[in-house]
Order: sequence, then C-alpha cells, then structure tokens
Amino acid sequence: MDIYSIPPLFSAIVFFLLFLMGIFKAKASALNLLFSLICLVGCLLNIDKTILTVIKDGETALKISRIDHIFLVFIIPLYLHFTILATGYKKWHVVVKIFYIIAFFLIPLTQSRLYLTHAKHFFFGYFAQSGPLFLIFGFFSTLSVAISICLFIKNLRENRVAERRTRIKYILLSFGLAAFVNHFDVIIMNGYELYPLGNFVFIPMSLFGYAVYKHDIMEWRIFLNKGLVFFILFFISTGFFIGTSSILERLFFYPLKSSTPYVIAMAITFLVIHFSKEKIQQFLMNVLQERLLKIRESIKDLSFEIMQLHNIQDIKNTIIKRLTEAFSLERCEIRMVPNLYGFESVNVITEKDPLWQEGFRLLIPINSKTHPGYILLGQRGDMGLYTKEDIEILSMLANHVGLALDNAEAYKKIHDFSASLERLVEERTKALIQSESLAAVGRLAAGVAHELNNPIASVMSTLEYYIDHTKEDDEIHGDLIFSLNELKRARDIVRSLLDASRQKEEVKVLMDIHNPIEDALKILYNQYKNKKIRIEKVFNAEPGFIMGIPSRLCQVFINLIKNAIDAIGDKEGLIVIETSNINHEFIKCSIKDNGEGIESHIIKDIFKPFFTTKPQGKGIGLGLFIVYEIVTEHNGTIEVESEKGKGSTFTLKF
Repeated sequence: MDIYSIPPLFSAIVFFLLFLMGIFKAKASALNLLFSLICLVGCLLNIDKTILTVIKDGETALKISRIDHIFLVFIIPLYLHFTILATGYKKWHVVVKIFYIIAFFLIPLTQSRLYLTHAKHFFFGYFAQSGPLFLIFGFFSTLSVAISICLFIKNLRENRVAERRTRIKYILLSFGLAAFVNHFDVIIMNGYELYPLGNFVFIPMSLFGYAVYKHDIMEWRIFLNKGLVFFILFFISTGFFIGTSSILERLFFYPLKSSTPYVIAMAITFLVIHFSKEKIQQFLMNVLQERLLKIRESIKDLSFEIMQLHNIQDIKNTIIKRLTEAFSLERCEIRMVPNLYGFESVNVITEKDPLWQEGFRLLIPINSKTHPGYILLGQRGDMGLYTKEDIEILSMLANHVGLALDNAEAYKKIHDFSASLERLVEERTKALIQSESLAAVGRLAAGVAHELNNPIASVMSTLEYYIDHTKEDDEIHGDLIFSLNELKRARDIVRSLLDASRQKEEVKVLMDIHNPIEDALKILYNQYKNKKIRIEKVFNAEPGFIMGIPSRLCQVFINLIKNAIDAIGDKEGLIVIETSNINHEFIKCSIKDNGEGIESHIIKDIFKPFFTTKPQGKGIGLGLFIVYEIVTEHNGTIEVESEKGKGSTFTLKF
C-alpha cells in the first residue's frame, strides 16, 4: 500500500459508514434503503480502486473490475429512483423501470471484452480500459445523473419548506458532485494517464455525512460527537502511518525489502496520536460544533441577562431580539396563554398547523406559574433547520424564561406592596398628626370653654337681675329673656365640650345614658342642621342609669352619630336614636340610619384599627376602633346590622 491507495480507501470507508447508516434505518423508508444501496455500490467501486493500486497482475485486475461492474451498472436506476422518492415526482417511475431493465441487460455485457478490454498499468496502479459496449453504460449513467440533477434543481426552486430545501440542497451538492468527479474516470479508462479524480469522492460524501450530523436530513443519525471524532482520528492516524512508512522506506530502506519501516512508522504514529489525541479531539469538536458553541454561549449570556431584568415586557423584548440575532430569524414572538395543559414539550410546527401559515416553524413552551406561554420561532434566515442541539438549548432557555417571568412578577408584587405600604404609612402618619392636632385643639377648646363659663355666668346673672326689675310689657323685657335663653344654650354647649373632653378625671360614676347622647347631638348640631337629615330620639329606658365615664361615652355617640350623618350624605335621611331596658338588667341603645349601608363581606373588619371605607382625607379608620375599645372598657357589647343601600344599625348594650 502506498500514498495512491489512501484516497480510494478513504472513499470506501466513508461510503461504508453511510451504507451502515442507511441500513440502520432501512425499515423506516424506501428512501433510506435506496440510499444504502447507492452507498454500497460506491463502497465496492472504491474497494476495487484501492485493490487496483496495489495489485501487480493485469489479468487479476481486469477480473476484479469486471466483478465490480456487475454491481456498478445498477447505479443507473438507483440514482433516478432515489431522486424520485426524495422529490416526489412519481411520474418518472416509468423511466426508472426502464433503467432497471437496462441495468439487468448490461450485467452479462460487463463480462465481455467489448465492455472492458484489458487492464492498463499506470503510475498509480492498474485501471480497466473501456470497450465499445461500455458506451452504453456511460450514456445511461450520464443520462440518469443529468435527469436526477435537473429534478433536484426543479424541486429546490419550487419548494419553500426549509426542511425539504435543506435536504435537497445537501443531496444535490454531495451526490451531484460525487457523480461528477466519478465521470472523470472515463478519461483513464480511455488510456490517458491521469490520477482518477473519482478517488476523491470521499470529499463530497463527507459533506453529506456532515449534513446528516448537523441537520439529520435523512431523519437518522448515528454520527454523534465521540463517534465522529473517533473516525476522523482513525483517518488521520491511517494517513500519518502511510505517509511516515513511505518516507522511511524511500529514505532509509530503499531498495531493501523489510517490514522495519512499517514497524517504526506504527510506533511513531502511536506516540504522536497518543500525546496529541486530546488536542486533536478538542480542535475537531471546536470545528464541528463552532456554530453550536456560539449559540450556546449566546443563550447562556441571554439566560443571565433576563434574570437581571424585573420588567416582564423588557424580558420579552430582550429574548425576541437576541434569538432573532442568534438564529437570523425571520419571525420571533412570545405569546402568553392562560395555562399550559400538563407537561408540554418542544413542538416542530408542521404545514397542517395554523402557526405554519403565520411563518412559525418551532414552538417552545414556557412553564411559568404566573405567565405561561410559548416562544415561537420562524424560518431561519439561512434556510437552515433547527437541529436537536438547537432544540435542547432552546428548551433550557425556556425554563430560564419561566423563572425570569416568575421572578419579575414576584418583584412587581413586592414593589407594589412596598409602595402601597409606604403610601399607607405616610397617610396614617399624616392622619395621626392630624388626630394629635385635633386632640390638642380639643384640649385648647376645653380650656377656652372652662374660661368662658365665668363671663357667661356673670352676664346671665346681670340679665336675670334686669328681667326681675322690668315689667313684662316693657319693650326691652322680651329682648332680655331671648338673650338669657341664648346664653343658657351657649352655657350648655360649653358644658358639653367640657364633658366630652378629658380635662376631668376619668372615674366611672353613676350617670344617665341620655346625657352623653344629648351632649353629642349638641356638639354635632352644626354638621347636620343644614342637611336634609331628621334626628328622632326615642328614649324609653327608665331608668337609664349606668356606671360610666361621661366624656368617654360622649365620644362613642359622637363617632356613631357622625358616621350615620356621613352615610346619609346630602340625601334626605333619618337617624333614630332609641334606648330601652332589657329585663331591668341591661340598657340597650341603638343608632339606626337609612344611609348607604355597609357591604356584608367587610362588616367583620370595621372595628379593626385603620380600616376605613371613606376616601383619603375623610377618615383614618380609628373611629369605630375607639368606639369598640370604650364600649368594651364599660363592660358593654356592640353589634352591627347592615345591608348595602338600606342603612345600618349599631346596637349597644350596657
């Protein structure tokens, strides 16, 4: 074996590997079976060429070539048959049948001297020479290849489906180029000494193997990373061994007949491959998977990037932009759905799917708890296919997208809650400041009221004196009586303010329940006197005495009556304040209004601190909480009955 044997040997190995691939999936389709048969014929032809480079006998070389041509004639119908199945042009089946008949007719002719005349020796070995009958094979073989190429080109122009275009493109390049270079063997078969270009058929067929590896165009794959690297290492080591042994033989052992150069070459090959194996493997993996590694790196960066984003729309825009750049997409979109039904996997979109008409080719589910959806990828700009590695990487990205969307939603909720809490704290702080200010004003008002008592008493004494010393028919007598009554009303208001304030010592005393009610009505008089509100008092409690703190109970009735006034608003309304005795043990007091009422689902919360249904600035949610605390402090109970739109009734029992 010398250097001239290497190209046909490589070609035979490549064809054999592709033959194994086809046989492995031959049951799946007739296309795979035809492919494997074509590869088998190519393998036999290149085994023949390899043997012819080392054989020393012309007659033996001629016999081997004739045996090879028994199988080679079937390349005529096999090429066209394979083309028809790949393109779907069934009307050419008649021509295929004719070509099969011609192939069977040529079998006996291949053993004739008119087909192959003799084997001629060239510098690269023996090669059979063609006779006149060989022209029949040459014509139909060329015709079959020409028809096949035309049909593939026609189908490539008509087809707009990326998967089919990619398959046809690689088949056309690999098989077309292989047939083209094989036809140069005719030059040698006519006696011209030129190294057969057909020996380099492993180059276009390796292209086909690459297409199988990258795009799985025949819908099968047994070339996976380590396996492909192993075969390439095998080719490299074989070539290195042959080259080294040839150099050693010519430099040091020529013309001696010895196996020493082969032993030395084997040892050198072993050492070189052993120490450089990992680097070669790494280099091959980088070359074979350069695109995949770039995409993987891009997707990894994208995964980290979206995890830093807290806005859902920003996440979507970033994903669409980066995927469009990575895969040169014509279309890319993220669609949200209400939910994903069960476990959904990546789905290659077919022509029957409505999404196909929208330009999408791949669907990847986003399993997010808050924003489930799909990543839809359209046709790639280079008309390439989505490989299994692409789908695997995109599936991992979809998982990260789901996490990013969930994180963004959680961040949004936390942000909104934080902002709401800040607003609530600010609002409550202002309300408490206002409450404290009102308390200070209340204390000031109580002080002023206390100071007003003395001048009011002095003026009342003066008026009473002049009333007693004037006649009833005097014009001024009626004015004096009116002034005295107004001062008495002012005195009562001042007394009510004093009773409602906490300037007095808070000690429970025996008191009439009606007094704090009257005081509350006097204090609130200005708030309802100009409204269309009628207040009806039904005091049936006899006796109405309880142990309590007048100022605190006055605050209770102020809050309850004030809420009733606010509930009625500017409408015409009625507030009924009713007291009664229960079995001479309890005093019941109810404040009933026909205002807007309270919704049933929030009644349970109205006595909680800071709970309010009033708009901002109208209430801080402490009124009913204070009422509840004061009533409980007096060993009493409070109950609420309300219906939205029909009013409310607050019932106190002491």
